[in-house]
Amino acid sequence: MKPALTLTTALALLAGSSVYLTTARISTVLAAETPSVTLDVQGAAPRQVEDATQRAIARDYAAAWQAMSEALDQNRPDLLATNFIGTASDKLTETIQQQKKTGIHRRYVDNGHHVQAVFYSAEGSAIELHDSATMQIQVLDGGKVVASQNVTTQYVVLMTAAENSWKVRVLQEIPSL
Repeated sequence: MKPALTLTTALALLAGSSVYLTTARISTVLAAETPSVTLDVQGAAPRQVEDATQRAIARDYAAAWQAMSEALDQNRPDLLATNFIGTASDKLTETIQQQKKTGIHRRYVDNGHHVQAVFYSAEGSAIELHDSATMQIQVLDGGKVVASQNVTTQYVVLMTAAENSWKVRVLQEIPSL
C-alpha cells in the first residue's frame, strides 16, 4: 500500500517540470468547459489590436488553456499540438513526461483569466500578454486527489499568428507583474 502523499511531497516529485508552471500552479479544465478569458487590449503597443484579432486571441488563448489542462490531466502531449508551438510545447511535453515517471498528474479547475495585451507587433504576427489566472490546482496519484490548492498566478505569454489561429509560443509563470 502506498503511503499518502503530502502536498510538499507531491510538489517535490513534480519539481522537474516547474520551468513553465511551478508545481504550486497545477490544473485541468473539464473537457466541456472553456476557460473564461477577459482580454484588455487598451495598453497594447506599438499598434492597436483589431476587434477580430482580439476575439481570435481570447478564443485561442482559452482553447490553449483547455488543451494544456486536458494534456496534463491525461498525460497526453499529443493534445498540445493544436495550440502550442516552440518552447511552450517543448516544456509542457517535458512536464508530461515527468508526470508519467512519477505516476502523479495535475488537474486544473480553471476559474478564469484576466489578460492584458502589452505588445502587439507592428506587422501583427505576435502579441505579448500578461495573464492573472485564478484556479484550483489538484495533484492526483492515480485517480485520487492527494493535494489541492486555490491560487492566482501571473504569466507572461507570447502568442504568434499561425495558419488560421494564434498559438502559444511562450507561457512563463512569474512571481508578479
